[in-house]
Amino acid sequence: MFLEKNVAMELIERKDHALEHLGFDGEKRTYFPARSMWLRLEQLHVAQQLAEPLDADKQPTLSTSLHGVAHLDGQELSIIGDAGPAMHTVEVSFQARDVSRADRLGLRELEDELGISFSDVPLGTARLGVNRADAVTGEPDQWWLACHIPEACIQALSKAMSDGQLGAVELGLALRHLYTAESAMANPQREPNLFLRPNKSDGTIEWPEIANGYVTHLRIDLATAQLRAAAASGGRDDELTTNPVADAVNSLALRLASLMTTVRWIGFFIAVLLFLEVLERRF
Repeated sequence: MFLEKNVAMELIERKDHALEHLGFDGEKRTYFPARSMWLRLEQLHVAQQLAEPLDADKQPTLSTSLHGVAHLDGQELSIIGDAGPAMHTVEVSFQARDVSRADRLGLRELEDELGISFSDVPLGTARLGVNRADAVTGEPDQWWLACHIPEACIQALSKAMSDGQLGAVELGLALRHLYTAESAMANPQREPNLFLRPNKSDGTIEWPEIANGYVTHLRIDLATAQLRAAAASGGRDDELTTNPVADAVNSLALRLASLMTTVRWIGFFIAVLLFLEVLERRF
């Protein structure tokens, strides 16, 4: 059983950071560093808990975090050398932490390592891992993603949820120790599957390396929920509910039309008076 999980003698890291793996079927495969990872949040809820104070003389503070489930954008997650099923979803958590200068330098170093010249600005940090299945409890593999983003982002997401205006949330990541089975130039039209590398110390896939890096893209769609609500009403409310803006515009149009008619009559009378004055001067 142990030999099936050990791939230490079969994994070679190249100078370009790619990995060469010889499988049990005797086939040699090359895995390239993944340049990005994209997810869409499907569920999200707010959690609050007391956090220990940094200063022993201060009181505990109430910490707000977000938790949910995210779906990979056309990709699957698995581990190099693992013949088990791949995953399409991960459990996501967001906690508050400011972006530091070290994060900016770290992202630049990672992008140089990956051969990316986008010069992205880090919006937060991220760690991706998996808790392996437990045969005793029957729990399956649980993939997780822990993100730290600025407090303002946490507050914006929380408010959108409380107001019922949260639509889609799109998340983009750049991570180290995350690989694809294809090079970046293989097929730009298709998103390749993603892999974690086995543990560096003993080469087993039981405890794979955690991929770590940065949040490079965070898009919060606040209009989707409103549009969805309007579509769900089926337009029935339009017949029963008066639109104050439309009423104001219609009322203004009627007043303008009445004013134009009045101006035309005044102009007609002025023209008649001028004509009579000219006749008087002649006679």
